[in-house]
Amino acid sequence: MLVLAHRGMGKGRFENTLISFKEGLGYGAHGIETDVRLTRDGVVIVNHDADLKRTLGLDIKISELSLEELRSRDLLGEDRLITLRELYNALPEDRFFDVEIKDPRAVEGVIEIVKEFHALDRTMFSSFHHDCLLQFKEAFGSSAVIAPLVDKEVLSEGAEDFLFETIRRYTPVSLNPNKELFSYMGIEKGIELLERIRKAGVKIALWTLNDPALFLQVRDVCDFLITDRSDLMVEALNSY
Repeated sequence: MLVLAHRGMGKGRFENTLISFKEGLGYGAHGIETDVRLTRDGVVIVNHDADLKRTLGLDIKISELSLEELRSRDLLGEDRLITLRELYNALPEDRFFDVEIKDPRAVEGVIEIVKEFHALDRTMFSSFHHDCLLQFKEAFGSSAVIAPLVDKEVLSEGAEDFLFETIRRYTPVSLNPNKELFSYMGIEKGIELLERIRKAGVKIALWTLNDPALFLQVRDVCDFLITDRSDLMVEALNSY
């Protein structure tokens, strides 16, 4: 199982920054989960939201500024924004990346960067925009680790049908469901469903799981664990 540091150490002022990723890895996480968008001039930038209001308190949309404009406003740095290219360059070469595509227009740039760093074997491509993941298959063939993200679909009637239809349509390497499926279905039924998915040859990446007690209940149906608390989850994994 790989523990992936969600935006580094989770939501907040320093999410998706280099210092946050380094902290998560410092606790022993095997890799990171991050989000990507595009600047106005097509540079792949690491950020969850379309704007900087929540993290930096600025009414600025990433897509409306060029990389140089972001730099001129002192918005790039270890505790601020970073490009995906810089992130691959800054982190150890043996760390795993889950790159979540927030803006499907960023796919082409992500492909270019992964090729540049020869990082296909340590990169997962995930998104709520499932169709954009097919572009990674076109670029990398069956070696592409594509992973549709699923959220509220697992919290309603018909969840099982939706998940298996997603698998049939996209033939992903991994399926990344919200861990709240256990709240909706119950632990026993949720585990049974994920066991069936894994028996079909599809890995499971649960997000965002921060509770060691829940982890100990569902650890056998996880291949990737996306967490805000690398410190707690690595400790729980090592104690298993």
